[in-house]
Amino acid sequence: MGVAQTELELKAHLIEQINFLQRSAKTYDEGYASEAKRIATTLRVLLHDTTWSKSLLTLLGKKRIKFYNTAMEYDSGLAPNMKLILIIIRGHGEKDQGECFDDAYYRAPLDNCPPGTDVNRKMDFLQWWNQIVIIDQKKNKFSRKDLVLDVSNKDGGAHIDPELNNKYADLTRSNSLGLVLISNNVEKKFSTNPELASIRQICHEVLKTLNDEFPGIVSDVVLKGPTNTWESYTENGVNMLKGNKTYLDSINAPRV
Repeated sequence: MGVAQTELELKAHLIEQINFLQRSAKTYDEGYASEAKRIATTLRVLLHDTTWSKSLLTLLGKKRIKFYNTAMEYDSGLAPNMKLILIIIRGHGEKDQGECFDDAYYRAPLDNCPPGTDVNRKMDFLQWWNQIVIIDQKKNKFSRKDLVLDVSNKDGGAHIDPELNNKYADLTRSNSLGLVLISNNVEKKFSTNPELASIRQICHEVLKTLNDEFPGIVSDVVLKGPTNTWESYTENGVNMLKGNKTYLDSINAPRV
């Protein structure tokens, strides 16, 4: 038999893991999207139970707490369907005078969600963990659990598999969401990946949740993130934004 870790030691591990999340979240927000892979690995340590190992929150008896759910609500039958993230297009020029679209990317809104989204709802852990948050054009479905484990276990978080499962490969390598940016008749790929932006938003939900349970443990700066003012709308089931010269009208019709 080994030596059991004390509750004090487990709480010290918790503070460490929360600090990992905060540092990685800040780095991601500074433009280093691949940091989401480290976020996914930390989320796995905190949340994922298996037959052979227990998550840190389980060891601390905290898996019964309710988790913040910032998923945006719209017709779940539409595809693509991305409940945790937004699409932003950066451009220049005036909308009615032939503006040029420079870049499109997926963004984790943190608590800066479109009007009408209740960012303070909470759910039981298993319901939250298994909630479908992405549906692609092929009707492949991804839960928070799917995204965290695929990124951490297979795609560079804690391990790299020689092969990826088909639906995850479609999402991350073959644009199975089917969204592209068209600017001046030129097709452009989005500059960030939907799975990594979703991981950042899941991180935000977990940090908010743990800050309720352990007040003051999470930095307000990390929780608030970058601030933005925008006008929002939904088109073809996709959450859109416009404002500050950000226009969404150039999103091509979703396609495979």
